[in-house]
Amino acid sequence: MATTEKVEYGRGAVYGSLAYDFNNPELYSEEEYGRLHQPEPKPEEKTKTRAKTKARAAAAQTKQGVAPFALIGGLMVAFLCVTAITAQVGLVSLSGESVALQARLEELEKDQARLKIAYESAFNLAEIEEYATETLGMQKPIADQVMYIDTSAPDRAVVVGDEGESFVDRTADFLSEIGTYFH
Repeated sequence: MATTEKVEYGRGAVYGSLAYDFNNPELYSEEEYGRLHQPEPKPEEKTKTRAKTKARAAAAQTKQGVAPFALIGGLMVAFLCVTAITAQVGLVSLSGESVALQARLEELEKDQARLKIAYESAFNLAEIEEYATETLGMQKPIADQVMYIDTSAPDRAVVVGDEGESFVDRTADFLSEIGTYFH
């Protein structure tokens, strides 16, 4: 059964600190000060020389071995590291090749622009007309020099071929045409 006591808080004022002041022996009686400053006794250690020598002998007798799964795992890790390094080397070489090709592309684009300008300047219509009239002696046509072609007649086609060819000859011709197509 728990007893309940009425505790009144804040009944007495405290000025300062209620913590122990071990550096001031005047605050404590000699018995209390000695008890507070007395170091705790260390538990006595028993020497267990026999147990230690037995443990050392047992440790010396056990053989260390490598687990097969650890060996396989180590080999897999080494393989993956080598694979990652070779992939990285390949990536670096491809990156260098890409930079070289990009520089070559820029150079070719500049050449293309230069050649396009030269091409367009070569086909200047005013220069062509001047060359035709002055150097070649050509003239513009006049109305009586223009001729018109009558194409009102209907189109017709005539199949020309040997009527006396046999089936074998036509098949051989067909196969030879197919053969020339695939060559």
